[in-house]
Amino acid sequence: MGSVDLAGPSSKGKKKGLRRPKRRINIRLDMTPMVDIAFLLLIFYMVSTIFSEPQAMEINLPPETKVPVKESKVLTVRVDEYNNLYVNMSQEDPVPIPFDSLTARLIDENQKTADLITLIKLNKLAKYSKMVDIIDDIEVIEARFKETKPSFSYRFSMAPWTNGDQKIIERVRAAYQGLQGGQTNTEEVGTP
Repeated sequence: MGSVDLAGPSSKGKKKGLRRPKRRINIRLDMTPMVDIAFLLLIFYMVSTIFSEPQAMEINLPPETKVPVKESKVLTVRVDEYNNLYVNMSQEDPVPIPFDSLTARLIDENQKTADLITLIKLNKLAKYSKMVDIIDDIEVIEARFKETKPSFSYRFSMAPWTNGDQKIIERVRAAYQGLQGGQTNTEEVGTP
C-alpha cells in the first residue's frame, strides 16, 4: 500500500556548520488498489444505472379468429410510400385527405355508422410515425366518445399493404393528377 522511509540524513556529504540538516520523511503511496476500486465502482454504476426507460406503445392483439364483417361498416385508411393519406368507406374509391383532417373524418364516420371498423394499411416505405399518429387519433376519439357512451370501444385493425392496394392508390393518383392539370409530383397529392 504505502511506505514511509524514516531513515535519517545520510552521513555522506555532511556539511560542517552550525545548521543541522532537516530530517525529511519520504512517503511513497501505492495507487494500484485505489485505481482498482475506482474502476470497480465505475463498472458497477454503469451496469446498474438506467439511462432512460424504454418507450413502447402497447397494442393488444386479439387471438386470430375470423369474424364476418359487413363491407358497409369498414373504413379503410391507407398511407402510401409518400406518406399521403387515403380514406375510403367500403367499396368507394379512396380519397386523399390531409392528416390534420383525419380526426374529423373518423368522428363523422363513427357517428354515421354504428359498429364501425377502421382498417389501417401502411406501405412498407411509409414512415412509422404516421401509423402512431393514426392510432393516437383513434385513442383520442375513443376517449371523447366514452364521455357520452361509456360502453363505446373503437374497433380498428392493421392489415398488410398488398399489390392490390398499390394498384388502387396508383389509379387514384392518376385520376387526381388528371383533375389537377397533369401534376406529376405525387407528394403534393394529399399531405406529405
